Amino acid sequence: MARPRTRLTDRWVLITGAGHGLGRALAGAFADAGCRIIVTDSDPSRIGMTTGWLSRRGNTVMGLEMDVTCPKSVERARREVMTRAGALDVLVNNAGIVRGGLFTSVPVNEHLATIEVNTHGPIRVTHAFLPVVLDSPIAHLVNIVSASGLIGLPGASTYAASKWALLGFTESLREELRHTGHRHAGVTAVCPSYISTGMFSGVRPPRFTRLLTPAEVARQVVRAVLAGRPTLMLPRAVSLIPLSRALLPDRWSQKLGDWAGIHTGMADWLGPDGAENPTVQNPAGSSGQTIGTLERTDSTEPAVATGS
Repeated sequence: MARPRTRLTDRWVLITGAGHGLGRALAGAFADAGCRIIVTDSDPSRIGMTTGWLSRRGNTVMGLEMDVTCPKSVERARREVMTRAGALDVLVNNAGIVRGGLFTSVPVNEHLATIEVNTHGPIRVTHAFLPVVLDSPIAHLVNIVSASGLIGLPGASTYAASKWALLGFTESLREELRHTGHRHAGVTAVCPSYISTGMFSGVRPPRFTRLLTPAEVARQVVRAVLAGRPTLMLPRAVSLIPLSRALLPDRWSQKLGDWAGIHTGMADWLGPDGAENPTVQNPAGSSGQTIGTLERTDSTEPAVATGS
């Protein structure tokens, strides 16, 4: 059950991967709701761009360098948050990377890097900051998952795996908090389809859907926090994925995914910001040479119309 709608004015919100893309849009949307923003990213220059933008708008903002894969970096950031802000009300795990390509064509170290950033990162950051967040009367955790956490994504198998794991972590932690006396705490899993950022340059959204914009996703995330929603699926068609998989035989579900273009969305992925890598075969077997290089940006722009 959703919690009563609450106010966010003057509350501290920490967003990982807030240097650009969806993370920056989230920072702006929470600032519009009256929040004080803690921008974190592994790239100092991107931190400066986001904090500068928010400062010029008159928002209260703090910038911290934090690498979600480094325990020492996360602990340093936690200490600085407690020293400078003294509290944390909302934690948004947004940082992430994507690597496209046929499974055996992608070096195993890049598969493992995807898991490290997309799954281990949110777990590490949540473990460090959750005790602080739970001290807030409006405590809320947001994990930016992906529609690919609901269905397989050929051409980005490890990305999908990392998001399946993150969704399981999110739902398990929500129930754990409910059963251990922290019913005031909200936990929201955000499962968007492809978002129009460089992270998913070249992807094709499924039939009857379009690329989402970072701004519209960010606004919906803030509304979900205000309403205490446990799950946010964007666009609405994403919510049909669990239903169709539950009701249809596997063969029919596969055919539906093929027809809708769910299973071929990554076929023409161009890599970060369209940087095509002509050395890797298109996962769908088409003539175009696609699949780019590893995108390491602490800025999860999950995307997947049904996987990515």
